[in-house]
Amino acid sequence: MKRTLAIMLVMVLVLSSFAACGGGGDGGEGEAAAYDAENPMVFRLASDAPVDHMSTRLNEQLVELVAEKTEGRVEIAYYPASQLGSYETVYEEVILGSVDSAQITVPDASDARLGAAYLPYYATGFEDGKVLFGPDSYMVSVMQEICATQNVNFVGFVCEGFIGMGVKKDPTDVMVPGANKNLALRSPAMATFRIVQEDLGYSPTTITYAEVPTALQTGVVDGWIGGTANMNYAWVGEIITKMYYNWLHLEATAYVVSEVSLAKLTEEDREIVLDCYREMSAESFNVAEQNEADYRQKLQDDYDVEVIMFTPEQVAEHAQFVRETSWPKLEELLTKELIDGFRAEVGL
Repeated sequence: MKRTLAIMLVMVLVLSSFAACGGGGDGGEGEAAAYDAENPMVFRLASDAPVDHMSTRLNEQLVELVAEKTEGRVEIAYYPASQLGSYETVYEEVILGSVDSAQITVPDASDARLGAAYLPYYATGFEDGKVLFGPDSYMVSVMQEICATQNVNFVGFVCEGFIGMGVKKDPTDVMVPGANKNLALRSPAMATFRIVQEDLGYSPTTITYAEVPTALQTGVVDGWIGGTANMNYAWVGEIITKMYYNWLHLEATAYVVSEVSLAKLTEEDREIVLDCYREMSAESFNVAEQNEADYRQKLQDDYDVEVIMFTPEQVAEHAQFVRETSWPKLEELLTKELIDGFRAEVGL
């Protein structure tokens, strides 16, 4: 009798362990980890955005929205100002699932086509930016397809405004595309930045985002490309003397989420969380234009930085030059198929 009871007890324990594994377990692929409002799933969100930046305000809203919509089951832990590393490093971590999500520039190191998000003079204003980078755009479909092969869910773009050029030294012939500018300019490593700067007449130097203030202060470069008015204000407002607002690139950072991390959620919470990221992506396009206007003024008022706006005619001249000169050079990296697709989107 005792032997029978012992066998039955062992069987109960074994069955209980299998049931526990089937209920979520360790959150492996295809399984949802066990969590609830008392023991929430914590999602880390990394960003390069400084604390005084519109993206930080959006991300703080995202934290509240996810907590509300999931009734506390999922908690976003936000890390601004590159606290978890540069965007290149963070994206690698998102692929692995060691960082759950990010609002970053998607780097092109793993696939050159990811640099398409910064195709120069693709959008030339906020109105066409909403269409060309919106949720149903060709650009988003391209990014989603490529990121999916890396186990990353590309949720959508975060429109932060348009990238301009902050300088300590005046470039020569700044309004003449292709003329020698006699200016050493910090540029991201991405070909969509570097090639167009060379074609426009600048001398680009690859410097990481985190090192930009030091490079400007020490004279390693005379200026930098890669930031909106808001970013120039928050990052280098005390260093630069002028900002040229040339509408060269839409600052299209993006929300990306690791599929490894999403697999830890229930199907219901997965969709809730992704919908929250989509909502903040859409909201960025609603607030970016006014935010940029505000920070162009703040640069002048608070730091005495002169903001020089390219006129629509100057933008059109530069856009034509870049599309005819730089876009063909990018075909080898981005593929002719993608460039032809982008040409069709802008009516070329």
